Amino acid sequence: MSLPFPFSAIVGQDDMKHALMIAAVDPSVGGVLVFGDRGTGKSTAIRALAELMPKMSVVANCPYNCDPGAVRPGLCAACADQEKTIKTRQIPMPVVDLPLGATEDRVIGALDLERALTQG
Repeated sequence: MSLPFPFSAIVGQDDMKHALMIAAVDPSVGGVLVFGDRGTGKSTAIRALAELMPKMSVVANCPYNCDPGAVRPGLCAACADQEKTIKTRQIPMPVVDLPLGATEDRVIGALDLERALTQG
């Protein structure tokens, strides 16, 4: 296992580091899109910041890492079927690398137009 590169050791990229820290502190920002030339430290900075984030609590053995504080409609089918007491575990903050050219419909899904028109 390799040691993570420390966020404080990243030189330059002040605007990117500032934006990442704001997004880490205030989730209402909605995230940060980081882009730039190859080798500018984008992935290194994001992974380094993720190492600084506190671990998050998720439902144990859930394939989707459901939030244990979510109300029943907000849980996946496997978690919603569990008894009243949900077992939790702590995991590191996930980091998601999107491929170049990923579009919104490929990342979060799109509306099934045929089903929407026929079934409402």
